[in-house]
Amino acid sequence: MHKRLKDQGAWLAVMALATGFTGPGSAVAADAVQLAPMTVFGAAEPGVAQERATTAIGEVSAEEIARQQIHRLDDALRLVPGVSLSGRQAPGGAQALRIRGLAQRNTRVFIDGVEMSDTSQAQSQHMAGEWNTEEIERIEVLRGPQPGRFGPDTGGGVVNITTKRPTTPLSGVVNAEYGRFDTKRGNASVAGLRGPVDYRLSLSGTHSGGYSDFNRDRGGREKDPFRQWAAAGRVGVQATEDLRVEATARYQRKTLTYDPDTRDNDWSRDETHGFARVGATLNSLDGRLVHRLGVANTSVTRQYWGQGNKGDTYDGHKTRLDYTGQAALSERVTLGYGADATRESMAQFTPGFAPRTPSMRAHNWRNGAFVTAGVTPLTALDLSATLRGDHHTDFGNRATWRIGAAYTVADTGTTLRTSYGTAWQPPSLYERHDPCYGRGDLRPERSQGWDAGLEQALFAGRVTAGATLFAARTRDQLNWLYSAPTRAACAGGGYVNVDRTRTEGVEVELTARPTDGIDLRAAYTWQNVENANTGQRLRDRPLHEGTASVGWRFRSDSHANLGLRYRDVTRGYNGDSSAFFTADLRVSHALTDTVTLLGRIENLFDRRYEEIRGHGTPGRSGSVGLSARF
Repeated sequence: MHKRLKDQGAWLAVMALATGFTGPGSAVAADAVQLAPMTVFGAAEPGVAQERATTAIGEVSAEEIARQQIHRLDDALRLVPGVSLSGRQAPGGAQALRIRGLAQRNTRVFIDGVEMSDTSQAQSQHMAGEWNTEEIERIEVLRGPQPGRFGPDTGGGVVNITTKRPTTPLSGVVNAEYGRFDTKRGNASVAGLRGPVDYRLSLSGTHSGGYSDFNRDRGGREKDPFRQWAAAGRVGVQATEDLRVEATARYQRKTLTYDPDTRDNDWSRDETHGFARVGATLNSLDGRLVHRLGVANTSVTRQYWGQGNKGDTYDGHKTRLDYTGQAALSERVTLGYGADATRESMAQFTPGFAPRTPSMRAHNWRNGAFVTAGVTPLTALDLSATLRGDHHTDFGNRATWRIGAAYTVADTGTTLRTSYGTAWQPPSLYERHDPCYGRGDLRPERSQGWDAGLEQALFAGRVTAGATLFAARTRDQLNWLYSAPTRAACAGGGYVNVDRTRTEGVEVELTARPTDGIDLRAAYTWQNVENANTGQRLRDRPLHEGTASVGWRFRSDSHANLGLRYRDVTRGYNGDSSAFFTADLRVSHALTDTVTLLGRIENLFDRRYEEIRGHGTPGRSGSVGLSARF
């Protein structure tokens, strides 16, 4: 009861903040807007420009998120080719990410420079789900190994999220909507720029009665509710003309109920996620040398209740200190360099799952340094090379590297791009130390990947099309295999270095604006992932998947968007999930200059499908809402 009241209180706080924005806050805004704005110092984007030019990058902007009324991080990532999602289990459940067919552990997610993986999970990953997407300025998906400033464990790629910064003395936004399954969603934020100080504060929440996680077509009847709320803030101070200091923090709490794939069961999970980072940026030599220093801490706690669980708790923590430097040695040569130190730790208390050994604690350290050189020997040619070295307390010293090249033909709007890189992924703390499934003799995964792509701009930039071939190989891949129990009171099985895999595929993407009122976007991925030991395809990754959207501004104050999604057959631990095709319709209408009416229908044609065999999907669902800005 206490937990339920706490979650309802958070939801009421979101609505109260929203009401405050549309009430007395408007008078404050009228006075504040008269203040003279100050330009916040903006150093160059982190990373070497030539390395960025040689990387296959997919981007989702704040404008795209707004047009498609996206409220979940996984829904935004679907728009990028090369990204696969595990499937949603339970209403409100998050999804695991894969890039280019590699496992979830080979993808890293960064939010404003904070690496978000959960060290207490088997795959040490960040799950993508409900998010206050109103905060997001840009999502970038860097595909392929990124061993420089992002770390050695990025064989699949990196999701790099940047949140918004204020540009006016005072602004705010309030969104609220209501939809099927008694789903209420809202968020509110306020941001401002006053003298040398800028800030942004936000609060968001979702409460849903839910549907049966066990598929209703298989007999599921009990609804599985979902509750989530989050608060975030960022404060920046322009201490001098060249020095900026910034602090950012985020906290999220969610509770969801879920079922196995065979029956209604009412398992539940409580989760808390939090991170904080303090950093500084120093701009020197008229911008030719930029230093960045930061320290961040992330924590995730998961607690399980229901059959076989007695409040079993998993805690993961990560502390990371990082420094990067970026030097423009000349107009054609750029040097990036840096170092980082990371401490990972986890703790388990599992009286239901492992009653004879319920408590476990473990930690490790990893220290690394890198250097990236970017050279533009010809106006149209960019070259980059990265070398990174790491020391792990349990696995010693390892090196990773990457090289890339890009050539642009300005007259035809053509860009050719290629890269080759390596990655190194130690087993997670859970995989090594879990009382039942852990194995202390596991070896790190090693992978390498290459790509070659073409990007073509047509019709004065109104159409951009791209295609990329990619391939990757992984050695000593970590996997869970069943075997006879080796510990009392534990089920059989454990983690082993069992597989060598090879991946090949094609990524295709298209953006177009044929008229000023129509926007088109499409992404398609074909990927074939094989067990190199047997030659058999790993069918938990879809062979084909793609998305498309068509936006139409049919009036100056009204916009419609049709989104399409296709995913091929996949195979999970419990059998095949069939291929499916869905469509979503979203419409917005500006009632005034500051208030917009929103509506959407998801799964427009009411398709019956399963993303994971045995688990339900919501069917046709609608919602209406309002968005107000000042």
